[in-house]
Amino acid sequence: MTTHATSLNVFVLRAQEGRTREPLDLLGQKTLMKLTNSDTNGAAAIFHQTIPRMSGPPLHRHSREDEWFYVLDGEITAEIDGERIVLRGGDSAFAPRGTAHTFRNFGNTTAQMLALVMPGAFNDFFEELCTLHRGLSAPDLVLTEQLANQYGIELLGPPLA
Repeated sequence: MTTHATSLNVFVLRAQEGRTREPLDLLGQKTLMKLTNSDTNGAAAIFHQTIPRMSGPPLHRHSREDEWFYVLDGEITAEIDGERIVLRGGDSAFAPRGTAHTFRNFGNTTAQMLALVMPGAFNDFFEELCTLHRGLSAPDLVLTEQLANQYGIELLGPPLA
């Protein structure tokens, strides 16, 4: 048996728990950070997102991260490099870095989705984005784009319609 030293810590999270004190509100999407870059020495981050009807991010592209989506419940329409596909519970899609992508919940019910991002510094972006919009009645798109650019994210267009 081979053993090796690791600086990673063991932890357990219950269904409604995340690695932040409270769930993040990403423009109306309740997001639980299940695994952060500090948990994995920067290798990956995993988010559990609750996606209300007609919710989803703008079309964008990451220069630093690959992103994998796994629908737990409900229905999500994803667009990756111009191709649209409907994802239902158990379906997944992969958007490698440099790929234009977005998703939206056009269904009649709230959807649940896991997102895996590699490498994992993307959770820092999510936390800063929530702080930026806290208390605002509508998102500040100029500040959002500036923050996204700092994280190597290029906003390309509006959410799916």
